[in-house]
Amino acid sequence: MSTDWLDQLTGDWTYEGDSIPSDPARARTGTETVTRRGAWVIIESDDEVRFQLSFNKETGRVTGDFISWEYAGLWVYDGAPDGQRLALASRGPRMDGKPGETDYEDIWEIVSAEERITTGRFRNDAGEWQDFNVTRYRRKA
Repeated sequence: MSTDWLDQLTGDWTYEGDSIPSDPARARTGTETVTRRGAWVIIESDDEVRFQLSFNKETGRVTGDFISWEYAGLWVYDGAPDGQRLALASRGPRMDGKPGETDYEDIWEIVSAEERITTGRFRNDAGEWQDFNVTRYRRKA
């Protein structure tokens, strides 16, 4: 890929997110600003999370990290764009309360210049991917 896939993300967005299965207590809405700073795209939302992602044109891969002000860990991401989708892999603490870590994947999909969707999933005990949230983003006018 000769251009930076992440450039599609720059701008101001609104979002609506929900858990899978749907739980009104875990639904969230807000705004997000995506800016370019040199080789990096910085994604900051009003719910106190931040992504920093960079596209390497030589390898065709995206690397970066994610932090949440509510969590003391750093999530490191790696993935490659495939057309309108980017699958970012990471590893982090299990969400079911059991000790240890598991694999995670965030699937970023460009629906159009005005809309994108991110689906979060984890690898369950059977080794299968299980979706746990979906967030829809719409570009602000």
